[in-house]
Amino acid sequence: MDVKPDPLPDPLPLPPLPVRHPIDPEEEDGYGSAWRREWDGRRYHTREHLAAGRRPPEPGDYTWVVEHDGHGIGGAVLRVDADQHRATYAVGLFVASLRGQGLGREVTRLVLAWGFGELGLHRIELEVLAFNTRAIRCYLACGFRSEGVRREAELYPAGWQDLIVMGLLRSEYAG
Repeated sequence: MDVKPDPLPDPLPLPPLPVRHPIDPEEEDGYGSAWRREWDGRRYHTREHLAAGRRPPEPGDYTWVVEHDGHGIGGAVLRVDADQHRATYAVGLFVASLRGQGLGREVTRLVLAWGFGELGLHRIELEVLAFNTRAIRCYLACGFRSEGVRREAELYPAGWQDLIVMGLLRSEYAG
């Protein structure tokens, strides 16, 4: 008896989600690492770097400004691979005095609910710097599981840094 595998699901339909606000100039330097090799020490290098490369978002790229008391204090990104029903997540809060108050968890939970609910994703994954214990605690509290370490995967001004790979499946998501 031949058993045929279930057909692959169709790619997810991806609605547009416009960015409502520009990146706030008071944000602290703290986005990803690719630009760091060119870092010239300016505090707002990240904002300038991102603003200089403005282009229409790729289909499946969703970006939000995190607001608190009417000010942009960070951002969140969900990059969806519609064919694979998965997304890569990133969030950053750049006002030091607002860290540790649960804002990262709140933003992460909102994005997870939207990704698993509205988009119907199967998996959301992320990478986090191994020394960023506050972010790791946030992701664990939101249901992510550690899946491994990419050793010395990114070059920062302080040298090579490890990245922890984390993921959350829809079947594990507590909503």
